[in-house]
Amino acid sequence: MKRLKDLIPCDYDVLISSVEDNSKVKNENYLFCCIKGLTFDGHDFVNEVIENGAVAILSEKDLKVSVPVVKVPDTNKAMIEVLSSFYDHVDQKMKIIGATGTDGKTTVISIVNQLLNKFSKAGYIGTNGIYCDGYKKDAYLTTPIPTELFYSLNKFYENKCKYVTMEVSSERLLTKRIDDLKFDAAIFTNLTKDHINNHKSYDDYRDCKLKLFSMVKPDGFCIINIDDDNSKLFINKSTGKVITYGIDKEADYTAKDIVVGKYELKFTLLYNNKEYLVKSPLSGKYNVYNLLAAIATLHAYNYKIEDIVSNIIDLKPILGRANIINYNDKFKVLIDYAHTANALKNILEYANILSDNKVITVTGSAGGRDTLKRPDMGLAVTKYSDYVIFTTDDPRKEDPNDIIDQMLEKVTTKNYRRITDRKKAIRKAITMAKPGDVVVIAGRGNDTFMPVNDNLVRCNDYEQVYLNLNEGVNV
Repeated sequence: MKRLKDLIPCDYDVLISSVEDNSKVKNENYLFCCIKGLTFDGHDFVNEVIENGAVAILSEKDLKVSVPVVKVPDTNKAMIEVLSSFYDHVDQKMKIIGATGTDGKTTVISIVNQLLNKFSKAGYIGTNGIYCDGYKKDAYLTTPIPTELFYSLNKFYENKCKYVTMEVSSERLLTKRIDDLKFDAAIFTNLTKDHINNHKSYDDYRDCKLKLFSMVKPDGFCIINIDDDNSKLFINKSTGKVITYGIDKEADYTAKDIVVGKYELKFTLLYNNKEYLVKSPLSGKYNVYNLLAAIATLHAYNYKIEDIVSNIIDLKPILGRANIINYNDKFKVLIDYAHTANALKNILEYANILSDNKVITVTGSAGGRDTLKRPDMGLAVTKYSDYVIFTTDDPRKEDPNDIIDQMLEKVTTKNYRRITDRKKAIRKAITMAKPGDVVVIAGRGNDTFMPVNDNLVRCNDYEQVYLNLNEGVNV
């Protein structure tokens, strides 16, 4: 319990047991923060939250209610201050490393997390959950809302973490929910079309990503993919020390002599006129960028390159990212989260290396999301696959057939069919597979539930693949 006046400047001595921004929470003695979201305004629910146990309100408006109201210019900003105070400034007691970009956030942060845990102790926050050694929680958002974020940070600190590695989504930056959080390091992966539905324009989407680099502490690090066309903008926006990585352009950390094998990736790392041989079990050329970013991040914290590189060979597969399932040495299934044209191109280029015969791909595009990327996705998947089955991917309130129509707008080839039932599409692809083939299941990774209209339908790609393989549909 903390006194309200100790959390934020005010005269109220009321005791606070928790800080909330969800009007559905029922608890005793909590402070409710009125947040203006994209679709809801917390100010509209103050009477409800008081009935649910709120004993004080943080507000941008004058409110006539029966509990103390602390009025502030910006509740998002003030809530970060309140949460930091409530949890004894836990956000300042660990090094917070964030990654943003269209593709690669999960992989980069997972690699950084795995490597840091070889030397120290780090927590992970992102698409694959919230966890550290000693604490684990499912995640429903790539970047949690502040109340959940600070609760998790506190759990990490209680479990003696020195680092926090987290994916930072453009949506969280768009809604200004973490604007006042300070980062010790920020990593930029790349920028392609995505989420334009929320951001209205590509420039708005890019500017939200850029914001993270102005949130880095002056003595922190801004680690930037120099090969991306937007890199100069990110460099100019950076408030910490700029560190660059890349393959094609001159950078602080570069790679040459890249060899992409079926199950191993090799390249030579160049840093400060020295060369280091890097071997990774995470293959695919795109992982060269992810590994360079991770190496640069750990080296910034004074871990020796030799020690970093020696631990890369022990990296574990990242759930939902290029996960390979071998079926009786006949064909392979490759499950990946790829949901943009760039990500599809990357994973399918790797699939073609992995394949001794054909690449068969099952994919779709999420409903209620960016529509502009769909034609490019359709073009990429039909170009880099021998055969494609277009199907449903989190349709929400859109008609899957309309989504597929949009994906096919630029396609001139005939190497595809549509099966809107995703389970049947996966079954068909596995049935088609011949010895040496690779079946790529793209778009959802390890997602367990599919939003269809207002319902959540259980649909997990791994479950469907193993179900069909166990039934021996191709034997």
